[in-house]
Order: sequence, then structure tokens, then C-alpha cells
Amino acid sequence: MTQPQRSTATTEVDRTTRRSFLACLGTLGFGLGNLGTVAGRTSATINSPVTEVQQHKSPFGDPDELEAFVDDVIADRIGETTPGATVAIVSGGSPVLTKGYGVADTEAGNPVRADDTAFRVGSVGKLVTYTAVMQGVERGVLDLDADVNTYLDDSPVTIPDTYNEPVTLRHLGTHTAGFESTLDPEIVADSDALDSLETVLAEQQPPRIRRPGELVGYSNYGAALAGHVVAEAHDTTFTEYVHSEVFEPLGMSHSTFAQPVPNNHPGNLARPHDSNNASFTVADDVYINMQPAGSLTATATDMAAFMLAHLGTGAVSGTRILDTKTTERMHSRHHVRHPTVTNWRYGFHEYGSPDANLLAHSGATVNFTSHLLLAPDHGVGIFVAYNSKPSELPAAVVDEIVAEYGLQPAPATPPPTSEPGMRERAETVAGEYSLSSLPASGPLQVADQLAHLSVEPGDGNRLRTSTLDGDTREWVETDPYVYHELGGHDVLAFEVTDGGVEVLNMSSVPTGVYQPVPLQDRQLVTAGLLGTAISGFGLSLAARGAHSALRQWQRGRTRNKPEEDSK
Repeated sequence: MTQPQRSTATTEVDRTTRRSFLACLGTLGFGLGNLGTVAGRTSATINSPVTEVQQHKSPFGDPDELEAFVDDVIADRIGETTPGATVAIVSGGSPVLTKGYGVADTEAGNPVRADDTAFRVGSVGKLVTYTAVMQGVERGVLDLDADVNTYLDDSPVTIPDTYNEPVTLRHLGTHTAGFESTLDPEIVADSDALDSLETVLAEQQPPRIRRPGELVGYSNYGAALAGHVVAEAHDTTFTEYVHSEVFEPLGMSHSTFAQPVPNNHPGNLARPHDSNNASFTVADDVYINMQPAGSLTATATDMAAFMLAHLGTGAVSGTRILDTKTTERMHSRHHVRHPTVTNWRYGFHEYGSPDANLLAHSGATVNFTSHLLLAPDHGVGIFVAYNSKPSELPAAVVDEIVAEYGLQPAPATPPPTSEPGMRERAETVAGEYSLSSLPASGPLQVADQLAHLSVEPGDGNRLRTSTLDGDTREWVETDPYVYHELGGHDVLAFEVTDGGVEVLNMSSVPTGVYQPVPLQDRQLVTAGLLGTAISGFGLSLAARGAHSALRQWQRGRTRNKPEEDSK
């Protein structure tokens, strides 16, 4: 694959918000006229009969109008938010738009082409990993509820029996295994520092800090472990498995988890970019040791094929990668945080309004970002990727498409509960909260502190939340301890026992749950560590500082790697 015209537009400067910042942290890894498939081809190991794709009336109407709308949405961002973008939209069993925008490489000026320019899609690649797990379940080779150690007899990786309950593949696919969060999927700056997957998993295993199934805590390690289990169960490597069982059957010829991408791989690579006041410069490539968690490189065309397979109950263009029942099982709920908020399917999380049946996953590496969304009730899939990591992520483009074409209902004014005691309940839940998916120690601990959420009673029996970057929102209690956002789809659901909050679930943050912050930690945040007031500008600087620390830490690890290997 070779390394990669420019179109520019002006828009207002992006403002760092808590939600975009959290989305970046949560995913740190960590056109389609022709799918490239071979008619009638089936997987060598999954040969169930192909059924017709479920037909839905397309919400898009005239494809030209859809293209014009997306063109306008992306034009507002090219040259300001990102130098390049790639988009795929599928509907009714076929692609309706696949298109590249801007440049793949600001130095060479090569344009982004949807069927030829491959982007690093980060954690969106986890969906491929979990699809591979479900293939093993379908074959009877894997069991979602078996101890993962069952599949690791010939591997140096072993999950310790910290708790009586074992870690299972179901836990790995819902991020409920209970591993401590590290965010870092073992990023290195030099491809020579890449290790085998089993070596990384054995040597960089985080501790188990909670019982499996107890809470969601997003885990790159867990996703990488799931990929390793797939490889062990099929006596191959992870990259070889997904190539033969997912990419080849679907004609995803430009997709690979391999790093670096081989020179003879088809197509061209988008280059990563740093930004400084809307000026973009080509950045250094980085590599992800935990490959199943975030090293996928793919074109929009290939991701359209993948979305069509999932929307087509496991089949597309005469090829089936999953049985219909297996696909339905993957898309069903596997972990419920709280019935009123977004929850976890297998690998996918629910998105937007909890009642909209939208499935999604976002992705980010150091200088790439992406977002994939499925709307099964409408037969629609949307994928957007950038070759940059701005404060406003590709999900914002997806959200505009979702809103424009009614893929979820518009926000309604939430009706307040008739249960008495609203003020007392607001006072009960008031406090400061920390997110379970962020590290509580180590060089990225600042990410957790930046993401703290403050909750306090508002005016007129409302609830108010605020963050260090000034993101303040108001909520209406619709059921005891359940609050709906004013003017939005978000939901807060508190779990209260004996008059104290145990967990706060936020619908827009499916990657974890919030837990009360001890008083001494609150004082650290408000009085010393981060200052008494941090504006959006200050948060941006702090986030950049944390990012810089990560880069320096990784470079240090890369420099030290040969010495460590020699020991």
C-alpha cells in the first residue's frame, strides 16, 4: 500500500467539550459502487444458506439530495476540523453514498478516495474482533459463558482467579470483565517495538479490580484478549483469521490489522495529522500492540461491506459470515447497566435515545478518529472517519445525518415525575463522580480527574450537572432517581442503596459508569491539582498535556524496548 485535492471550507473553531473529550479517551487504543465481493462466494467454514436482506424503505429518498446534504456537512469541517474524511452510507441492502473528502496527505495533496484511501479506524475495529468471536460461537468452537482460560491452554496468557467468578467472552464483549482501565492499547512509535499479541497480553496484563459482570469499564486489554482467544481456538494468528474469515468473504480487500500495512497491500494510506489553529501537519505513524483492540486499517468501501453484512443478518452480496440467528444474538442486549439508559449489545453499544435501537462504536488512535452507526429498524449504516483527532469528532457528522433523516425521534420535553420528594432525591445524588472506564493511577490519571462530573440540585426541582470545562446541563426527574436532559436525548440513572449513591449511569457515556468520588479526592481536584477553575481553553491545554505525556511515555518505552528485550 502506498502512502497517500484539497478542498477547504471555513467554519467556527471547534470548542473542546466534555463529551468529545470523553469520546476520545474512551476510544484511545486505542464511494461504494462496487463492494469488491465475488458473487456466490461463501466462507470456507460458515456455509449456512444466504437469506434475503430484510427490506426497509430507505429514509434517504433521492440519493443526490443525500449526497448534497453530506457534502455540506463535511464541507463545514474540511480544512478546519480535519484535512480529510471518508464516508460510507448504506441503506436497504446496498450502498447509497461512499465518498472521500479533502486530502489524505497535506504534503502530497493526494485526494481521499472512498474505495482506495484506507484510514486507521481505531476501536471501530473491535467490531470485527467481536464478529470473529461470534463466528466461533456459531461453530461451537467458543462459548460466550465459558472461562476464557479454557481456550488458553497452549498460550502464555492466563487470567488469574482473583474472584470466584471467571472472566468469559461475554464479559469481554461488554467490557465488564473487571480489568483496571489503562486506556493505552500498548502504543509504540516504532514498528520494530511491536511484540506478538500473546506476549503483550501476558506481560501487560492489568489487574482485575472488580468482579466480572459487575460494572462496565471500557477495556482495550479485554478486546485484545478476545482476539487472542479467537486465534487460539482456530490455531492461527488473529490477523490471518480475520483476513480469511471476514475480509476475504466480504471482499474487504483494502482492510488489514497488520502493522505496518504491507507495501503490496492494495490502495493508499491516509496519513495522520496534527493540528494547530486549523493548520494541519503530517504526524508520525504509531503502532498498536493490542491489534484486535485498534489496529484496523480500512476504506469506507470496505466498512460499507461490513455494515451491510450486519444489517443483512450476517450476509451480503451472496456471502454469509454469520448465521441469521447468530447475528440477531450479537445485536441483542448482553449487559444492562440500567433499563433506562443505553446498554451493551455484543461489541456494539446502544447510541443516542435509548429507545431508538441505534448500535454504534467510535474509534480513535493518536491522530485518526472514526464512528460507525447501525440503525437496524431503518436498514441504515453510517461510517465516517477523519485523518486527524479534533475536539469535534466524526460522531458529530453522524448525528447530523441521524437528525436530518429521522433515524431517532427529536428530543421531547421530559414529563416530570409525580412522585413526591424530588428535592430530597436531588440532594441525595448531589456530589462529584468519577468514571470507571478511566485510569485511577499512572500517567493518564489526569484523564480521570478532567472527566469528573459534579451534580447538584437545580432550580425548580431540576438537577444540574457541570464539568471542569464548563459543560453545564439541566435535567428533569421523570422517575425516582431517573433524569432526562432538557433539550436532548441523554439520561441519568442513579442506583441508590440505603440513602447513598452507588452508581450513576449516563446514557451518552456507555463506556463506563460513574461512582462517587471520596471527599479527599474532590478537594484535590478543586483546590490544588487542577486549579479552582478550568475553562474550556484550560481543559484543552490539560488534555494536550496528558496527550503529550502519553507520547513521551510511549517514546520512552520504545527507546527502552531493545534493552528490555535483551534481559
